[in-house]
Amino acid sequence: MATSEHTVGPDVDDTTRDGGRPLVIGLAIALVLCLLLAVGLALLNRQQVSELTRERDRARSELQELSASESAREKIVLATRLEVAELAHLLTVARLSSYTGKDISDPAVPPSVTGKRRDALTSAVALKQAKVPFTWGGRRKEDGVDSVGFVALALSEAGMPFTPEILTAKSLQNLLNVTTEGEPKPGDVLFFDNGIVMLYLGGDNAVGMLPEGAVIKGGVLKGKGIGFTYMGYGTMRYD
Repeated sequence: MATSEHTVGPDVDDTTRDGGRPLVIGLAIALVLCLLLAVGLALLNRQQVSELTRERDRARSELQELSASESAREKIVLATRLEVAELAHLLTVARLSSYTGKDISDPAVPPSVTGKRRDALTSAVALKQAKVPFTWGGRRKEDGVDSVGFVALALSEAGMPFTPEILTAKSLQNLLNVTTEGEPKPGDVLFFDNGIVMLYLGGDNAVGMLPEGAVIKGGVLKGKGIGFTYMGYGTMRYD
């Protein structure tokens, strides 16, 4: 009986090992395919971002090279082209970014903020809670808004003399004294690369519209809160 048990044991083990080999091989092949797919997608995304970056830079260069004698219409066309290129670039970068942080679901305007500053921030928070969708170039609440449209609507609802339909990130930057020195005050406008703007809430938090939707996020001044590089802030004159 001992000899019989000794003979059967190895046969069972060999069968088990042979039956497991196809599974191991299949898992290994699947892992390799997943790795190849991930590498391929990473290369494709990098190429897409590079192409969009070149298009954005070309539009910027052509707009800067326009002489004063050029027609206003041509300037508007190039400015619009630049705006579209920046929006396309920012949307792609946002999808790839792993540093976008979490949305603050229950925001509160600091009690120390008063007057029109408070009105602007209150309007911005209300826009966020209304779940207005992101729309490239959007300037109407009913149709959806982009980053600039969100800020423009909040400011105009607070009684500030801004016309959302004609406002762009560049024109807003030209209107304000943008700087990185000192600290912004709640209600000031924060500028990021790729044409992103947000309203500063205080405590390193900001409210605004991103491609993912209207959000309030922390860590924005540290450069990782929304996945875009902080460029400075513009002081708003509310009074």
